[in-house]
Amino acid sequence: MGLTRTGLAIATGMILAAGCAGYNQGTAGGNVISPADAANTAVLQVRNLSNQSLELRAISLGQSRFIGSVGPNDTTAILLDPTIFPTANLYIVGIPPDGRGRALAGPIAAGKGDKIKFTIEPALDMSHAIVVH
Repeated sequence: MGLTRTGLAIATGMILAAGCAGYNQGTAGGNVISPADAANTAVLQVRNLSNQSLELRAISLGQSRFIGSVGPNDTTAILLDPTIFPTANLYIVGIPPDGRGRALAGPIAAGKGDKIKFTIEPALDMSHAIVVH
């Protein structure tokens, strides 16, 4: 019975990961976001100064979407879902694995072609974001 539950948990995780894949495109291993792709949406640039890995979510119009993750003391860039923009009602959230605290920035006003620079501070509640047009 334990093996069945483990198999179900793995299958559920794979389905959730596949379902969320359409909402993000991060850069890793030297990948570069092209200017054409960046012009069609907003790019989220995350700088994590904390010692925790964080799940990243975008919240807009009451919908929370998984957009990626960032490791401790790491950076990443993510193309956000273009259907969100333009908006003046975007929140970016970083959630640690233990669920204690969160990094929150918003509401953010951004449009297509903008860069959102989200800095996650070691004290998560001191995190902030700026929009570069």
